[in-house]
Amino acid sequence: MDQRGGSETRRGEGWRTPAATTRRRMPVDMMYAVGFICLQVLSIQAAAIQFTKEPKSQDALHGRSAMLRCEVSDPTDIRYSWLHNGQPLENSERRFQEGSNLKFSAVDRRLDAGNFECVAENTATGEALHSNNASFNIKWLESGGVILKEPVSDREMENSSLVTLRCDIDGHPRPTCQWFKDGVKLTEKTHQINNKERTLTFKNASPDDNGLYYCCAKNAAGHVCSNTNYTLNIIGVCVTLCNKYQICKNIKLTYDIL
Repeated sequence: MDQRGGSETRRGEGWRTPAATTRRRMPVDMMYAVGFICLQVLSIQAAAIQFTKEPKSQDALHGRSAMLRCEVSDPTDIRYSWLHNGQPLENSERRFQEGSNLKFSAVDRRLDAGNFECVAENTATGEALHSNNASFNIKWLESGGVILKEPVSDREMENSSLVTLRCDIDGHPRPTCQWFKDGVKLTEKTHQINNKERTLTFKNASPDDNGLYYCCAKNAAGHVCSNTNYTLNIIGVCVTLCNKYQICKNIKLTYDIL
């Protein structure tokens, strides 16, 4: 009886062993499969192009140097190129590719307006990756002259007429302006100055306002003064009445005798 029971027990154990082994083996097989998939994913990620440095939008001064940087994690078989407003950028003495970066020896507010983009291409696989767009906030200041805004010409100046001079200096950001008469700075307390429009206005121009006028302006890009100035010359005209009394009027370039 005992022997038969022992034999049956061994047969039972022998019958259960393959199934139990299979059940234990399945998780191991699944682990190998998952591990293989992970290795495949990691190998794909390792082969993909990844930027470690991308060009960034930045402030720049007109006429000054600047640099846009571009770099990938693995430079093997990588060829760099740049786009400007979506078009391939051609190297010049002023703007050229230096390694993977784009260098500007002198930023130009007109030629360098718009977006720049770095392209990294793997020459072995043909894969290409485009960076984010970057642009310059170009600060500039350009000199100009003092011009007569109102009236249109000197000939239209009349007795006690309204005269407005404009400082034709422009820039970004908008420059602040200062006015000078014969080298003396004018203030808003004594003169009608519009900083936004960069104008100087005389409501009733008279010979007392005669003189050489010029302006200076400044912003983040620097400081300049007008390259041509304006000489205001209001002539007082005397009108004789009854050959005895004289009444003087402020009229430009006219002379009347009654």
